[in-house]
Amino acid sequence: MEPRHLAEAEAVAPVAAVQNRYGLGFHDPATDELLALCRDRGIAFVPFYAIAGEAGPEGTDDAHAAEVRAVAAAHGASPAQVRIAWTLHQGPHVLAIPGTGNPDHLVENVAAGALRLTEEELTRLDTARRR
Repeated sequence: MEPRHLAEAEAVAPVAAVQNRYGLGFHDPATDELLALCRDRGIAFVPFYAIAGEAGPEGTDDAHAAEVRAVAAAHGASPAQVRIAWTLHQGPHVLAIPGTGNPDHLVENVAAGALRLTEEELTRLDTARRR
């Protein structure tokens, strides 16, 4: 979805949520704009592939691996947890939906919601995302 699609949808009916591809490993300025529009309009933003990055359903890429691993090590967390936490730190209107069929991964994914990244860590990850 692009920002223009949100405007088209709002012309038809109220929009409660937008589901779109978004994550630390996926950088698209149009999606960043859509995220901000949703925040400003009080619309929930529900990203998919927040863990997977550019590789989509094929799995994570390693473009940001060093930064993600460093932040994960500082928190005693997994790289997947850091990716989920970064996504959730994008605003209170953001709801991550990491899919899993593995109960252990489910526990890990839920625990990522309690991970509090520092401003320095967020900046480090944001910078890596834009490369």
